[in-house]
Amino acid sequence: MTLAPLPLHRFPLCRSSDVHEFAARLNSVYYPATVVPGASRRFPGTSVLHAVHTPDFTLGYIRPGGDVEVTPVEDTTTYHVNLALSGSLTAVSGSDEVTVRPGHASVHSPRRTHVLRARAGSELIGLKLSRELVEGELGALLGRPVTGPVRLAPSFDLRNGAGRSWLALAQLIMTEVDRPGLLDGALVRKQYMRTLVAGLLTAQRHELTDALRGAETPLRPRTLRRALDHLHAHFDEPLTVPDLAVAAGCSVRRLQESFAEHLGIAPMTHLRTVRLDAARRQLAEGSGTVTEVAQRCGFTHLGRFSAAYRERFGELPSRTLGGAAE
Repeated sequence: MTLAPLPLHRFPLCRSSDVHEFAARLNSVYYPATVVPGASRRFPGTSVLHAVHTPDFTLGYIRPGGDVEVTPVEDTTTYHVNLALSGSLTAVSGSDEVTVRPGHASVHSPRRTHVLRARAGSELIGLKLSRELVEGELGALLGRPVTGPVRLAPSFDLRNGAGRSWLALAQLIMTEVDRPGLLDGALVRKQYMRTLVAGLLTAQRHELTDALRGAETPLRPRTLRRALDHLHAHFDEPLTVPDLAVAAGCSVRRLQESFAEHLGIAPMTHLRTVRLDAARRQLAEGSGTVTEVAQRCGFTHLGRFSAAYRERFGELPSRTLGGAAE
């Protein structure tokens, strides 16, 4: 019987029963911390660490070989979400203590003390997020800059509603980064992480939740024009709705309402139309192969591009290109 590979198996960092080696590897992708084993300098079992690490985030799979306590040497300046695939973890954030177990995560905010106590053999997922990523995404959602850290609710229920949806997205990301494909690209990977962060900010309460969810008036046409100008100038880039909201100087909610009121469509639907029209012009001019034109116009999946193109224009891209060559 073939065993399923461990999560994030493409990114191995440590497999050792030596506490010091495990601590050094852990600190290299999270933060400087003291790692205290339950009994001796060597764990009775083998510790495993796999991690995807970038300046904006760390996504790691951690399985300690023994009971362990991890304490950062100073208050952390990043956000953290801790999940358990099996076993348990006690997460202390300031005066809050959360038991992390399957279906129940913890969330840690900057400028608070942070202590983690894990049970031997527990399978844990540790997500570290930079302040720039989290607060930048919150600012994009609000349509205005966020000048300081926000304090997210420390307990995160992943069994129902928004928490369950967030967990499904996190699992999708872990699955996709574990096989060659689109998420090998740094830009696409970051877009997925931005979506995960936006979901976290929406699902968990914080001091700006009411502003994020509050009713707002639709955009004035002049503000909408800024979003459209940005969309037309950068349609070939991996744009998101928060990107357009920043360009317009409004919240995501207001942007979506304005597109619906004035154009009758969603922002991403309009973006796809602009990309398809640009692709048709380039194909009619014979400006490259179908694949080259699709990629140049912002499409990353050739099959979906061809289907959308046929739906809009009544013919396949190859037919348009063939006509240009006649």
